[in-house]
Amino acid sequence: MSIDPTISAGPIGPVSAIGASPDAGSGLADVLRGLAGEVVGQVAGALRLIDGAPLGSPLGQGDIYGIARLADGIASRFPDASAADTGALTRALEDFAGAVATDIAAFADGRTLDLAGDALAASLPQADGIAGAIRGIEQATTMLDAARR
Repeated sequence: MSIDPTISAGPIGPVSAIGASPDAGSGLADVLRGLAGEVVGQVAGALRLIDGAPLGSPLGQGDIYGIARLADGIASRFPDASAADTGALTRALEDFAGAVATDIAAFADGRTLDLAGDALAASLPQADGIAGAIRGIEQATTMLDAARR
């Protein structure tokens, strides 16, 4: 089994202008799909599921997915976001990344990005404000976790 080698193992691009339009849920979903792709690329590389992946994965060496930076970028798009909200968002993103990593490590069948995308599509459209975004990410994580059972 091999994972598509075109999956990016590099850093996530700039955060889109989420929270700035009525369609904020889809902007956030795009950012989170990027995070899921980053996690899949890193874990698949570490498991040598990507042909030619370098040995010596950075897994376990700090914030390898840039979640703190990503949370700060997302939170800055919501004018009502507090430091506590940013902390809760960071934890929600970490849990989401952990669920994606667990799924790709457990199944390694190429389904992870589809499951993550479906979970995000189901949970984020109703997101309103930063609290809604956090709830949506938490719901997507729960859905992804449940898919492994």
